[in-house]
Amino acid sequence: MGAKDYYQILGVGESAGQDEIRKVYRKLAKKYHPDANPDNKQAEERFKDVSEAYEVLGDSKKRQQYDQMRKFGMGGRGFDFQNFDFRGFGGAGSESNQGGFSFEGFNRFGGLGNIFAQFFDFGERSHQERVNPRKGKDIHVEVPIPFTLGVTGGKTTFGVEKESTCPSCDGGGAKPGSKVQSCSHCKGLGRVTIAQGGFAVSRPCPRCFGRGQVITNPCERCHGSGQVFGKRSYSVKIPAGIEDGKQIRLKGQGQPGQAGRPSGDMIVKVRIQPHRFLKNRGNDIICEIPLSLKQAVTGSTIRVKTVTGKKVEIKIPSGTQDNTTFRLAGIGIPKNGQCGDQFVTIRVQMPKNPTKEEEELIARLTQMKDN
Repeated sequence: MGAKDYYQILGVGESAGQDEIRKVYRKLAKKYHPDANPDNKQAEERFKDVSEAYEVLGDSKKRQQYDQMRKFGMGGRGFDFQNFDFRGFGGAGSESNQGGFSFEGFNRFGGLGNIFAQFFDFGERSHQERVNPRKGKDIHVEVPIPFTLGVTGGKTTFGVEKESTCPSCDGGGAKPGSKVQSCSHCKGLGRVTIAQGGFAVSRPCPRCFGRGQVITNPCERCHGSGQVFGKRSYSVKIPAGIEDGKQIRLKGQGQPGQAGRPSGDMIVKVRIQPHRFLKNRGNDIICEIPLSLKQAVTGSTIRVKTVTGKKVEIKIPSGTQDNTTFRLAGIGIPKNGQCGDQFVTIRVQMPKNPTKEEEELIARLTQMKDN
């Protein structure tokens, strides 16, 4: 017997990302679902294969183990067990295993038995075992925020396209007010095993999606899946002084769990956007202000923008030279109960082709510097 090629079943390449696999599965599951193809055995078998393939490829850990297993002879046709000699591995006929199969002999091959054990039941597990539905997966997103928000803190909103618990049926899959019945296909256990000669393949029940119950009157909004896909808005609180790349966890906002299990979390990575005027150096804010030649010679008062949005006045004394820096104490980035400063550097604008008046101003500024 040759094991099935899950990549071929879903029609995706081995380099396909999890998002692509999930989208392809949703499309195929909707197309071949028994409710949409009553009395169509071919569609039902196709649906079972698609569900089985997604059960493995849709889980990053199982997918990694499956890819490793393919390297041990699966190729493009599958792994052939018919000519494999199980003697010496506690296989069929072993008294210690009472006709089942043991993976202990495979341990010498670097844990190959552990890989096979993820997919096949060689009599070591009961055919009536029910594997508990899994908690939803975490979602990782990057959220850009303005420079000033990263300094002062506050709330920001963002949108994410994801699967969510159906609000109409609360994830149950049944139309509100309707009844559900125990799945006759898996006898309410949520999992089925298919005997294949000396071993059996175990997988979630394709009829009830592992719930153990059959929905006779599915929810009109989610078509019985208990989940809907769409864009949702979220709000996250940004602490003052957060650093670029820091992560914030939103509990229960990830992918919904199976059959009523808890949802995963959403991991928000904060990306601070650059400011056109202000920059940070540790906890301090730095900026540059252009000053005309006349302002530098005679002195003036300028207003400087700060991270709080307010403008602060700085008195520029006469004779101020280029690259002079002024310090605004306590107007920086707060951290650990302390706040940095803001440093303002003056850039005197020197004319390329000075007039007679400008030449006199340059001479006066130079004299002030020497004094």
